[in-house]
Amino acid sequence: MGDIEVNVSFPLDDEGFFRRECPFCRKEFKVLLTKEELGTLAHEGIDSFMIAPQEEVSLDEDVQREVEYCCPYCGQGAPKDSWWTQEQLAYVNIFAQNIIASIVNESFLGPLKRNLGHQSSGPISISFKGREMEQQEPWISPEVNDMDGFDLPCCHRKIKIEDGKMSCIHCFFCGFTHERL
Repeated sequence: MGDIEVNVSFPLDDEGFFRRECPFCRKEFKVLLTKEELGTLAHEGIDSFMIAPQEEVSLDEDVQREVEYCCPYCGQGAPKDSWWTQEQLAYVNIFAQNIIASIVNESFLGPLKRNLGHQSSGPISISFKGREMEQQEPWISPEVNDMDGFDLPCCHRKIKIEDGKMSCIHCFFCGFTHERL
């Protein structure tokens, strides 16, 4: 079976920020991503749901830094595929379920119905009753403008956070701690 490619788009707020969620403290924030980063999000989202052997990642410290992001609130680091919100995970899960349903419907049920659907001329008769797996329409809430922006001078990037009264913010991209004035 060949590769399956599905385009998944995620909502951005009016300024182009993308919502993320810390896997540790569960607080949500937003990041302003480059076009390249946005382009790979959909593929990474679906790929993380597919059952396939992943290439083993070296635990070399330089490689680990490349794949880790840090929470602006608690400062904990996690791999780049760990920052999905619960709603984003549910949304991507529908795409993955639809792919599986399509494969089952086309590869299993179609041939089975064709082969078992005819009458037998002998004393044994086999019939098949089955229905195709249903597919769901994917839906995700539109993105709202609900957070305060913060410039990250260390990486020349921008984030938005919920709590504007925090005394320090950690850079999502490099983990550097910025004091708030």
